[in-house]
Amino acid sequence: MAAHDPTLQELIVRALTGQDRRAQRRLEAAAGRDPELKRFCEELDEVVSTLVGSRDWRKQAPSPELTSRIREAVVAKLPDAPPHFNMVLMDADLGRRRTLWRLLGGVLLVGIVAAGAVWALMREQTAARRLRLNGQVAYETPLQGEKLEGWEFLGAGAWSGDGQGLRHEPANDGGEAAGVYLKRGIAAEGALAFNLDVSAPELGAGSHAAVFLAEAEAGGAPAFGPNAKPARGLLLELSADGLVLYGPDAELLQSRPVNQGGAGFYRLRLEHLGPYVRVLVNGDVIFDGQPSRALHGKLHPGWRAAGPENSQIRFNAARIER
Repeated sequence: MAAHDPTLQELIVRALTGQDRRAQRRLEAAAGRDPELKRFCEELDEVVSTLVGSRDWRKQAPSPELTSRIREAVVAKLPDAPPHFNMVLMDADLGRRRTLWRLLGGVLLVGIVAAGAVWALMREQTAARRLRLNGQVAYETPLQGEKLEGWEFLGAGAWSGDGQGLRHEPANDGGEAAGVYLKRGIAAEGALAFNLDVSAPELGAGSHAAVFLAEAEAGGAPAFGPNAKPARGLLLELSADGLVLYGPDAELLQSRPVNQGGAGFYRLRLEHLGPYVRVLVNGDVIFDGQPSRALHGKLHPGWRAAGPENSQIRFNAARIER
């Protein structure tokens, strides 16, 4: 940094007039260890004192006019400065800049961390928010023989209804699995409940009825296995072994025995409440909690029947609530 550098001149003036305490302390410390630098600083101080007319001139900030005169005196005196004088002032200026950058970096880091914490908290609160049903009926059908429009049928055989409900008529005696699901998906961003009444005999081995909320795939429709079971979604199965509830990725959420005692009637209800799921059987809550993940995308309510006795299982009173 040259002697005529305005930045250096301003820094020296600020150090001499006490306006830059860091530069002043740096200069005083260096002068205390270096006789040559100490002598030059004393000469500078004497020049300024003579210019001001008092040795107590540092007690108050100089006026703009006096500062200008001090700057002119400094410029005239700088050519006589020791070679390392500039370096001492440069170190002080560099240290101040480093401090400012560290302070700025610290403020930015704190801001980034705080913003990240707020975002994570908001995301966690949003993810953990339990959706609420408003009791609005979005769809309802008695399944008493009326024509079902807007539903997709899975598996061989046919579905028929009468005054006792909808049942599956297998294409052969093997009792193959068959299912039905709503073609129009319902957005998982809102709460959803699916109610279905099921009348079932004393089911034998391999026979069961099920109700589900199937998740749509990327192509827009849900995927099903050869047994008409949804690949992803919420699935509640009723069999001779009892009730079994599966989560979005086929993980086991709940299982419990049921006392059929001959032909039984079951009112099944699946509630999608955002990250939470609630499942009721005959008005009793069998599960209320969070599965491994929340259902997302479009949800397709439906039901299925499988096994040798599947033609004896009847489905009634399908209702969708929001």
